[in-house]
Amino acid sequence: MSSLVRQDDQPRLQALKDLQILDASQDEILNKITALTCKMLDMPTCLVTLITDEKQCIKAKTNFPLDETSRDDAFCQYTLHNDGVLVCPDTWLDERFYRLPLARQPEQPLRFYAGAPLTTDDGVAIGSLCVIDYQPRTFTAEQCRTLQEMAAVVMALLQSRSAVGLVDAVTGLPNRQRLIADLHEILSGPPDCVLVLIDCINITYAYEMGRSLGMPMVEQMLCEIGDALHRAFCGQEKIYCVATGRFAMWVPQARSETVLHTLMQCSESLPAGLSLPVPIRLEMHIGYTGFRVPVAAPQQVLRKAMSALHDAIDQEMPLMPYRQESDEAQKRAFRLLSDLVECLDRDTGLYLMYQPKFDVKGGHAVGAEALLRWQHPEFGAVSPAQFVPLAENTTLIRPLTQWVIAQATRQLRQWRNQGIMLPVAVNVAVSNFAEPDFVDRLLAQLKAHDLTPADLEIECLETQKILGSPAALACLRRLREAGFVLALDDFGNGHSNLTYLKRIPVDVIKLDQSLIRPLQYDADCRIIVEQIIGMLHMLKYVVVAEGVEDEATLAWLHRAGCDRVQGFHLARPMLPEAVSALLRPDAVPEA
Repeated sequence: MSSLVRQDDQPRLQALKDLQILDASQDEILNKITALTCKMLDMPTCLVTLITDEKQCIKAKTNFPLDETSRDDAFCQYTLHNDGVLVCPDTWLDERFYRLPLARQPEQPLRFYAGAPLTTDDGVAIGSLCVIDYQPRTFTAEQCRTLQEMAAVVMALLQSRSAVGLVDAVTGLPNRQRLIADLHEILSGPPDCVLVLIDCINITYAYEMGRSLGMPMVEQMLCEIGDALHRAFCGQEKIYCVATGRFAMWVPQARSETVLHTLMQCSESLPAGLSLPVPIRLEMHIGYTGFRVPVAAPQQVLRKAMSALHDAIDQEMPLMPYRQESDEAQKRAFRLLSDLVECLDRDTGLYLMYQPKFDVKGGHAVGAEALLRWQHPEFGAVSPAQFVPLAENTTLIRPLTQWVIAQATRQLRQWRNQGIMLPVAVNVAVSNFAEPDFVDRLLAQLKAHDLTPADLEIECLETQKILGSPAALACLRRLREAGFVLALDDFGNGHSNLTYLKRIPVDVIKLDQSLIRPLQYDADCRIIVEQIIGMLHMLKYVVVAEGVEDEATLAWLHRAGCDRVQGFHLARPMLPEAVSALLRPDAVPEA
């Protein structure tokens, strides 16, 4: 075979691989197309063929015995290099075809052939739709057009099937699966490349937009964003849509700086370029990571780019590279969540410590706060500041809070049996308050240990979120009606505390450590705290100061009229046995 015929093997083989159609099975839909083509052109035989480097695969057929031939014996090998329909009126008069076995076979030799190439959108011919007769004949220009049209139908069918699962349904851009496949198939070119992820709209905002304006408006916006990115690079870069409002592209490292600069310019011009009836808030964030060719692990490359993108989003930065330390922290966080599930299932590793709270004037203990601790088998002592916020963002917060309440009520019963009658406070997240059965489960837990709501104080976490949850506010009102003392945690660590006081039904206000710790050296802070205490007393709240770590701060709080204090200066968090020793009836501390 001449080099002319073989020179385009690589693009065709790649196209066949991309289309994923080289299986041995016959295609029933294509078989119907070949039968229809036979009727339209008054031909006895029609084939859909695919040409590889060694053979001709017959993907569909009408009135033909073979499923494949060698490539060297295939009539259709010549059709690949024809711009239009290749017509051979008599194969015995054409030296290309006469030498082929099918033209010289004793029974029903192939005497007529006409083939239209099956050509991809990229201009690569992968095979043909051909018609065959067993006697010489003519083929009109109209018949040639019909055969080409039917070949276009076959090609459209093959490409649409391939696109299913590889094209984003809204934007029409190649999707994440296509990106992964493309990364895996980069075999040549510059050895160093960069994968860029572009987030154009907050997903929650997109859903709110759909709720207000309808999903067609959201889809129009996403299509226009994709088009704008395509235009920004004059169609020279392949743009992928990997999630709602999230796009991707990969480029050689030598061009990455120019590409990132273009994207930053695009972020400024993009909102004004959208043809939407209302202004839309778009906030573009970009994350990127380098990779080497060939790519051994495309999913890992994408994961690193996602890590960089989420760093940009979390830090409200327009552009962030991949940072290993941030990635490791995220993987550790995910590991902690996974291990926390196991700890709850097996009831191992987690335990409670208790920090007493004291009356400022009398100096005696008036309660204790239950503080969750975790001894991890690999990481050692893990701070609740590391794992509780993670749990609050998942459904894991329900069993975690339930575990804390179960342990605290069990301990309360033991202390009651020892004559220790002080209440214990537990921290509860807003998602817990929103649980329809939270109050009923809590009351059942108390009843199981012969306790009352007066024994268990509820400290409200995430107070800003409570205001946005009617279910949580209703739960707090029901808890208060049931007799629970409710405390607002971390007062002063936020911007809407006066609103909290008006809308959240609580009895106790805990001043945040950020207000208490500077009291010894910050005169302005002393003025603020003194005024806050006075205001809260006028509103009939009990005031608790957290983070009291020295005698001078305790004395100042006494003079300012604070009701209760909690901190290392008075008592550190301790195990239940230590609390028992400290608070048993014959060991109440002096003022």
